[in-house]
Amino acid sequence: MKFRTELKIQPAPFQIDPFEGMIFMGSCFSDHIGERFQSLGLSVLTNPFGVIFHPIPLLEILLNALQCEFNYSSENLFEFENRFYSLAHHGAYSDESEEKLLHSLNQDLNKLRSGLSDSKTLCLTLGTSWGYENEGVIAANCHKLPQSFFKKTLTSSVFIQNKLKEVIDALQRLNSSMNIILTVSPVRHVKDGLIENNRSKAQLLSAVHNICDSEKSIFYFPSYELIMDDLRDYRFFKEDLIHPTDVAVDYVQEAFLKFGFDEESILAVKDLQKFQAFYRHRVSNENSQAHKLKIEEKRSELERKYPRLRS
Repeated sequence: MKFRTELKIQPAPFQIDPFEGMIFMGSCFSDHIGERFQSLGLSVLTNPFGVIFHPIPLLEILLNALQCEFNYSSENLFEFENRFYSLAHHGAYSDESEEKLLHSLNQDLNKLRSGLSDSKTLCLTLGTSWGYENEGVIAANCHKLPQSFFKKTLTSSVFIQNKLKEVIDALQRLNSSMNIILTVSPVRHVKDGLIENNRSKAQLLSAVHNICDSEKSIFYFPSYELIMDDLRDYRFFKEDLIHPTDVAVDYVQEAFLKFGFDEESILAVKDLQKFQAFYRHRVSNENSQAHKLKIEEKRSELERKYPRLRS
């Protein structure tokens, strides 16, 4: 008997080298996967401007980073009650000092700009197509500002697709060897309503698949389907019934490895995961010094085996 619809994923026609640099950007789901790779000591950049759920502000950030002369200025900020905000970025980007906020924005912009030039893999995770407009521009984050400042709108798949095409063309001009992977977050935005969430995900899925069909160098990874159709059980969700559990994220990460990594790279990741588990293992006080020495011994072994490992 079969008790689940197991998803068979077609391997990517490229191989990701875990030591050559990866960037994960987009919804909070990109944080889950990106931070796992980053914690292993790999060269990974994860959401340098924080979690961005809507594809348009996410793609605008990328376009800005791809313009080498661009820097954020006072024109890009929103002032309210003696505090400055960047509506184009995560809620962390606000400050009473305009100068400090601009410094932080441009510092992180340069970090992303450098990553896009050097990294071999970019994975974009789209979260929702419901957005909140201020003066015709979709905000990445409303910063808990008055609701009257924003107009809620559903962005069409055509608009998202056209913006994706613009960004992909610019990325390929900068770094033609970069592997670009698109995925849709399985995290449901239930505050919009279940029907509204499905409308939103439909726009994202349509845009992403149209791009992958027309751009042979862009590839889709089915994180959405792995959670919603393959696992498809509330035991794989946290108590809020929205966010996947660690076990579910483990499952998606394993599928991602099989999707884009060769056997040698998968073994390297497994080695790093074993070391991480050993490093986090709690020991009694009388054994702590011996444990520390064992950690350093294992770390040295890994560095000899994988000389490109980030220290």
